[in-house]
Amino acid sequence: MAQRNKRNPEELGPNSAGQSGDIQQMPDVADADSESVEELAEEGNAFEANAVFGVENAKDADVSEVTTREVPEDDVPAEYLSDEDEHVA
Repeated sequence: MAQRNKRNPEELGPNSAGQSGDIQQMPDVADADSESVEELAEEGNAFEANAVFGVENAKDADVSEVTTREVPEDDVPAEYLSDEDEHVA
C-alpha cells in the first residue's frame, strides 16, 4: 500500500479547493491496466500501440541524449510565415 505524505492543511495541493480528482473521488495512486503492443494493434489502436512501443523501447534518460528535429508545418497560415519560411511550405 502506498504511503501518504502528511501535509499541512493550509498548504496548496491537489487535495485543496476541490481540484480535479478530489471531487471525482479518484485515487491518489496511479494504477494503470496496460495492454501489450500486440493487443493494442489487434484491436485497431495503432496510435496507442505506437506510443506504448516507444515508451517500452526508450533508453534510460541518464544514459542517452535527447535528440530533437524540426519538421516543416504544412498547416501554418501564410500570415504567420516569415519570408525565410515561405519556401518550406
